[in-house]
Amino acid sequence: MAEFARKSQSGKVAVDSDAYRYPSLLASARIPHGSTREMQEMVRNWSSEILTHVTSLALPSQYAGRGFRFDAYGYRFENIIYAKHYSDAVNGISGKGEDGDPLVVHYVLSGWARFEDDRNVITVKPGQVCVRDSREKWRFWYGPGTVYRWLVVPRTRVTSVRIPRDPILVNGSTPEAKLLMSYLEMLKNHASSPISIWGRAAVEDAAISLLGGVISANAALGMDGRKHVLVEAAKKIANENLERCDLDPAAIAKILGVSVRTLHRSFAAADDSVMSYIRRRRIEEARRGMVNGDAPENISGLATKWHFSDSSHFIRQFKQVYGVTPAVYLRALAERRIPSEAPRGDCD
Repeated sequence: MAEFARKSQSGKVAVDSDAYRYPSLLASARIPHGSTREMQEMVRNWSSEILTHVTSLALPSQYAGRGFRFDAYGYRFENIIYAKHYSDAVNGISGKGEDGDPLVVHYVLSGWARFEDDRNVITVKPGQVCVRDSREKWRFWYGPGTVYRWLVVPRTRVTSVRIPRDPILVNGSTPEAKLLMSYLEMLKNHASSPISIWGRAAVEDAAISLLGGVISANAALGMDGRKHVLVEAAKKIANENLERCDLDPAAIAKILGVSVRTLHRSFAAADDSVMSYIRRRRIEEARRGMVNGDAPENISGLATKWHFSDSSHFIRQFKQVYGVTPAVYLRALAERRIPSEAPRGDCD
């Protein structure tokens, strides 16, 4: 039987461990078999609290039967929620397209998180901070045993900066990110203190202003900003030319008017590489074709269409990203039993 726990108004919730050293347990789940029904029950139970922006959850097929564990230790301060999470492997969808959907910040400590929409694929690795607007519809995945800090802020409260449509990915060691996280960590010791209504409003405003600093610093056209702009421009060119056999770093650099070395350095600053991104996007397009029924009927045809050296190379890259081989995926499609799309990592 699934077990769910939430922090009540009185705070009377049994906590199994104080390993996270946070003041209170916001949410906890133990789902022995990880059934879809039980996962959706968890979403319903928490839809008015910490999962306001999540619309569905599911276990990746390769982890089915192993059960699911989720813990969130942290605090709610006025309109913001801050917690340290532990999550077993899970995927789902967030964003309802409503103005009330919040801004969500993830700071991954171990494991990984991935977010994907029609334009972006963002993998958040340990030490990285991701800021995203959950009003947009996102598919997300968490790797097994992922630990991360998590901040939820009503988007209507962020008025000092323009909220970007695309997610922001920064290193957690940047001054702005460090200041935001340090402030939120400090607040955990005072979240339940008897502060006046004016004082609590000022504390909340300070946290939101620090988040605005992370957003503004990313938008600023310093050296890091130029690298970010260059990477995004390169990705746009790659996305528009994935079916071309001559798509490579040299071709992209020529179009952008920069050296290949500069292009490689810009991607390295984002903990990625040009060819890894191209291979990843081609694998994603191959999968979409399989789902939509407009892909070649055999693996060899898929490998040829997306310019992999041979079938073995394509199969290896596909399994590395989605956890199963293309043949298993196609067979599941034919049986109307599609396995999880949860990626396991980047392409080599």
